[in-house]
Amino acid sequence: MNLLKETISFFADKKVVVAILVLLTFEILLQLGFYKPYLKKNSYASNINRVTEHVVSKRDVLDPDILIVGTSVAFEGISVRILNEKLQKSGWKTQSIAVRGSELIVQHRILEEYLKEFPNVKIILHVMEPGMPWVDRKNIVEPTMAMLSELGNFKAIPSAHEFEYDLDISNYLFLTFKSVAYRKDLSDFVINFNERLKSILRTNKNPNTNPWDYENDHPESIEEYQLTSVDDCLKRLALDLPIEIPKASNPDHRRMLFETCGVASVVPQESHATEETKRYFRRLEKMYNFIGNKNIHIINVFAPYSDVIRKVNNEGRMKVWYDGLTESLASHQTLDSMDLQDSLGATNGKYCFDLIHLNEAGMKEFTNVLAKDLEKKLGKR
Repeated sequence: MNLLKETISFFADKKVVVAILVLLTFEILLQLGFYKPYLKKNSYASNINRVTEHVVSKRDVLDPDILIVGTSVAFEGISVRILNEKLQKSGWKTQSIAVRGSELIVQHRILEEYLKEFPNVKIILHVMEPGMPWVDRKNIVEPTMAMLSELGNFKAIPSAHEFEYDLDISNYLFLTFKSVAYRKDLSDFVINFNERLKSILRTNKNPNTNPWDYENDHPESIEEYQLTSVDDCLKRLALDLPIEIPKASNPDHRRMLFETCGVASVVPQESHATEETKRYFRRLEKMYNFIGNKNIHIINVFAPYSDVIRKVNNEGRMKVWYDGLTESLASHQTLDSMDLQDSLGATNGKYCFDLIHLNEAGMKEFTNVLAKDLEKKLGKR
């Protein structure tokens, strides 16, 4: 009984009450979006806000019939500007709402929140990453939680359960409280206040006035490295080795290329269906049911990867893909796919920034190929 009285006395103390009120007020301000404009540039939270807010704000300029959905493969690899120029005669308008690092649950939530903003959309181009089903996770990672939180943190937990994620107490706290989700960003804001302020001022001084959020402007290529495999990349580009950087690269590019080689080295090599692939396609079905219920047609696009890892996505893997996509789409449509993995040639190093992403030249070339094939497939609007 004494313990109960002491507890009540503690929480009734004015200092404790004031502290709780301050924390509660701070949390409410964060929930209302007060801190959003100050998020660290190119963080996952900042990226998803920037992309979605920009394309919605430019809806009067570019109200699309075709919406591009995907990850950094679509974000870096497709020029909305070129695609619209090429499809103009056919009467189709496109926009991209692809976001770097977005898992299926994030893409699904983006569509739940923003598809209604584009009532003219008749087609969704879903740009696939060939290795994704084999690395599908049951545990949710921080970048995914950061993006889900920005898309409405009170919807994040039910969505995570629906998409079969196992959540622990730290995940629940992250997805519920903005003060937890923003803790690292707030810490960086305090530590690097001057740099953060300069970044915000630069962004405000040079706003993006284009209807699209982004267009790849990275000229670096992997061609001169003459890579033959992922192991070759890891051995020759190790960051502790004093190598000569080719003209078509630079130290930062070499580091990022090496990092993608490291990611590629841990991707499972199976070519058959696994528990991970089955879960991936169950998740995909949830997303496709949402789209299909709005009578929107889905076209699956397989974009080109570097020839260094192209052979991993062999005939066996493509069978798993086509079977999984067919089943995921079955309630609403038949499979409609565009396999453009070889569209940049058998040797495509000059078009690749790293093992997964295209450079500026690759984006232009691939977008031209995509536009030509779409024009054939869709005809006139």
